[in-house]
Amino acid sequence: MRDPQNLEQVCALAPEFVGFIFYPRSKRFVGSSPDPALFAIPGPGIKKVGVFVNEKVSLVRKVIEVYGLDVVQLHGAESVDYCRNLAGEPVEVIKALDPDEQRSGIEKYRGVVDRFLFDSAGEGYGGTGQKFDWKVLENLRVPAPFLLSGGIGPGDAGALRTIGLKGLMGIDINSRFELSPGRKDIEQLKEFIIEIRK
Repeated sequence: MRDPQNLEQVCALAPEFVGFIFYPRSKRFVGSSPDPALFAIPGPGIKKVGVFVNEKVSLVRKVIEVYGLDVVQLHGAESVDYCRNLAGEPVEVIKALDPDEQRSGIEKYRGVVDRFLFDSAGEGYGGTGQKFDWKVLENLRVPAPFLLSGGIGPGDAGALRTIGLKGLMGIDINSRFELSPGRKDIEQLKEFIIEIRK
């Protein structure tokens, strides 16, 4: 999120999390010096997530402090030691893993990060807008609640309610609900949230 009016509309739907992308190469980059007022919009009931890709720990710490982030979501090749370095910060740490690194990644980061996010693989970093086979998660022993991402769109709410993955605590949605990069389609989002919460 980076547009104040659009963010206000999204927050009126009471999501559990809203994301701000601090990866300069992303089409949704929030900017090098975003207005702190943007981060006051979600209010105390909605967690603010900062999304980073292979960023220096010192910069991540600064962003956490300046913008009052509640969660750090790591989408790069961040090491276990990198994640441990953030463990002392007052934030939850989410590590994104693609299907090829799920089993090994879970073992490697077990007990180090707070949650996992399972996303589809692609060239470079960032979302691909493509689904992966959710069934590959059925036999994984995930040690913490996890989020599911990867090409989830407005028509997927029914299937998501029935997949029954143990530990699935939420859905991370993005490009399939956008009017343009960083700007959400509020009506589609509203319908999806109503359906997924039934």
